[in-house]
Amino acid sequence: MLGNRYASAGEIHHLTVGVSDMARSLRFYVDGLGLKKTLDTIVKGESFERLLRLPSGATARSVFLQGAMRVGQIELVEWGGNAENVIPARRAGSPGYCVVSFSLTRENFPTIMKQLAAVGSIFWNEPETTVLEGYGEIEACIVEDPDGNMVELVRLPSDLEIEQFRKGSRV
Repeated sequence: MLGNRYASAGEIHHLTVGVSDMARSLRFYVDGLGLKKTLDTIVKGESFERLLRLPSGATARSVFLQGAMRVGQIELVEWGGNAENVIPARRAGSPGYCVVSFSLTRENFPTIMKQLAAVGSIFWNEPETTVLEGYGEIEACIVEDPDGNMVELVRLPSDLEIEQFRKGSRV
């Protein structure tokens, strides 16, 4: 135990996003967001079915993607069969996971926006600037992936900017 009476599960390894068309989703996540493909595989078999409570014979194409910092991954999964059972993407206000957020720098924010526009992404809004009490100024916008999942692009303040903000002055 490290200063806590509970054992820690550790860092987030990956977040899985179900997709309806892998090629279309890869254009968004690789060409639009600039993530790198680290694994592309087919998963199937009885242990896979038991783990995820899937029907017998279920398969999935699983593609792992990672950013330059190699912290956490996105796993895109295209399920085999039963395309008519597609469930709509979650939205803010619904229970469960609803937004995948990517932290961008001041320098790469406009570049990522242009890349996403070039692959035909749907932006909900122009970047909004908000001041978070005790933290500082952030800039964020929401864009949809090809399946309508909410993806947040957020520029967070640097450690120096947070420190200056908390002292009452701007950098």
